Amino acid sequence: MAEAEFCCAAVFSDHMVLQREKPFCVFGFGRTDSRVNVEIDGCTAQASVKNGRWSVTLPAHKASGPFAMRISCGEMVLQFADVLFGEVWFAGGQSNMELELQNCKNGKAELASCANENLRFYNVGKHAYIDEAFLQAERENSWRVCSPDTCADISAVAYFCARDLQQELQVPVGVIDCYWGGTSISCWMPEETLKRSAAGQKYLDDYAAMVGSKTDADYDREMQAYNAEYTRWDEKVRAMRAENPAVTWEVLNEKCGVCPWPQPAGRKSPFRPAGLYKTMVQRVVPYTLRGFLYYQGEEDWARCHDYGEMMLYLIRQWRSDWQDGELPFLFVQLPMFISKADWSKGEDNRTFCFLREQQEQVYRFARNTGLAAALDCGEFDNIHPLDKQTVGSRLALQALQKVYGMPQEADSPSFAGFSTEGGSLRVFLTHTAGDLQLRSQCTSPFGSAFEAAGEDMRFYPAKVLLEHGSVLLSAEQVPYPVHARYAWYSYGPTPLYGGSGLPALPFRC
Repeated sequence: MAEAEFCCAAVFSDHMVLQREKPFCVFGFGRTDSRVNVEIDGCTAQASVKNGRWSVTLPAHKASGPFAMRISCGEMVLQFADVLFGEVWFAGGQSNMELELQNCKNGKAELASCANENLRFYNVGKHAYIDEAFLQAERENSWRVCSPDTCADISAVAYFCARDLQQELQVPVGVIDCYWGGTSISCWMPEETLKRSAAGQKYLDDYAAMVGSKTDADYDREMQAYNAEYTRWDEKVRAMRAENPAVTWEVLNEKCGVCPWPQPAGRKSPFRPAGLYKTMVQRVVPYTLRGFLYYQGEEDWARCHDYGEMMLYLIRQWRSDWQDGELPFLFVQLPMFISKADWSKGEDNRTFCFLREQQEQVYRFARNTGLAAALDCGEFDNIHPLDKQTVGSRLALQALQKVYGMPQEADSPSFAGFSTEGGSLRVFLTHTAGDLQLRSQCTSPFGSAFEAAGEDMRFYPAKVLLEHGSVLLSAEQVPYPVHARYAWYSYGPTPLYGGSGLPALPFRC
């Protein structure tokens, strides 16, 4: 950004939602030592531009609006109309957060009925590196009032979460969408943070090895070939969907082939560690928020045992960026998934089990976090399940209880302890919300939901008896069980639910 230019950060525009009940920050760029004045609803604030940047903080407002905001620097004036005060959430992650409203389950009907003046979205531009085209696209970006004409491409998960919050709170809700399909968690942190841990450094080292001596011109040629291959695949998928909108991904993968992946590595790639942190996250920091929504992890399956550590670094980094160590961080536990190819070979490396376990451990360890279970929302051979309504609503439940203090059960039943009782093992769960329920069969061709083992750690399908918020397990092959597992597979049945209707989290003990 040239220092002579005066402007706000691109996230400030007509139709924006500003965070209610908090002093809020307005920021941008300008000529060093020039003076900036910001006015809204009778409040004013001034600041001097330092090192080409300026920021002001204005006093907290209750949910209200619309207002006009006026920002001036000398004779230059910016004016924004239709500004509301309400709740603002930042929605980040990879493709399951990215999946568009128009493409989710019943997407056309959901889009047709989405109009709401009090729901607004800002989609951070998807750009992997900063150049003039990036800056021009950013200048043309703006907040959108939710309607069928404006919001086909917003995050379905974020939309359903925001819709539920708006209906319950009866205040405006704004979402800043910031995601990119196929990204690892390392893409969303700065290089300095990644270098603080052995796991983060390995992301950097491994990607550097993949790039090697490749030049940017080499990368551009590889991407041209890749994009041609992807376009051919995508055209086949679109043609089959046009012929049969209900076609499953199992059929699409069989007839069209699997999606070409991964993309070539390069210094301009969106999948390089620390890249999108600079080109996307940093472009909206520190726009005042209520908290974060996050759905990511699938791309980190090969590093599943490091995922919890990386997630703690991410949470700390984003809270530091927004200068608030208490900002709520609500995230989705991954659903069931296995590819048809792996299943047909009888392969299940259980990496998704470890990812889910790591996610639960982060939730238990990190303050002001919330975990929305999506275990029962998976689809066979489809890593992008279409039921985003359930996922978004469960994120909203987490927010309503943990952030807004509403008296409702938001947490899934989860492991709390166990005891041995002769030839049985009793598992105790918390957040059962009354009686536990078995909603479906506990076994299927994909495996047994409940398993028991002795000291030898050889697990066998277990018989199940539900008693007063606990699960009593026994297996003929295990006279004295001392270990148990529930839903410990990448894909399989998820029969156990609490009285609230939320699925139990997977566990092992």
